[in-house]
Amino acid sequence: MKIKKGEWEVIRLGGLVKQIQFLKEDPPLDRGKFAYDHRGKLTCWDPVDMQCPGTISRYNYPKYKDLYYTVKDIVERVIHEKLYPTYYYDRFYFKGSDLVRHIDRPSCEISVSLNISSNTDYDWPIWYELGNGEQHELVTKPGDGVLYKGCVLPHWREPLKGNKDTYYHQIFFHYVRRDGPYLQHAYDSNPNTFSD
Repeated sequence: MKIKKGEWEVIRLGGLVKQIQFLKEDPPLDRGKFAYDHRGKLTCWDPVDMQCPGTISRYNYPKYKDLYYTVKDIVERVIHEKLYPTYYYDRFYFKGSDLVRHIDRPSCEISVSLNISSNTDYDWPIWYELGNGEQHELVTKPGDGVLYKGCVLPHWREPLKGNKDTYYHQIFFHYVRRDGPYLQHAYDSNPNTFSD
């Protein structure tokens, strides 16, 4: 796929991660928001993720650190721009979880949403409103990613259907452009404001 620098809004990255089974895990029992420092030490916990109550969110979870930088390199090649890391996190959604329509904070200028796993019996799309006002849905399978401009495009998910055991696991990788307006947000260090 030929992408010109700056001339894109949303790009589906099919097969972004080939060995996805090594990232899959069962949902933890604890709910809330967890944050880890750059050494992998748990630094804070909040029993409720206010953006998505009833979910599990983990900021800079050590298991995904290497993948975060691998994805950064891939994205740089796709969009022909150099990036600085800001942060990443993963979230387990459960029955009834939704994602309210929003745009992201400046640390999420360039974002990738990666489907890790799910036990749903249907596709659960993420929605984007493009610059022309058109609403566009994207469905991913485990290992697929969606690259998007998080600070520009409104995005959301409808409530997840299923039963008490239903879950959907995503990782969100966030970056800023080296030559972009949000450079001061490189190496984000505020786990209290993370969002997708």
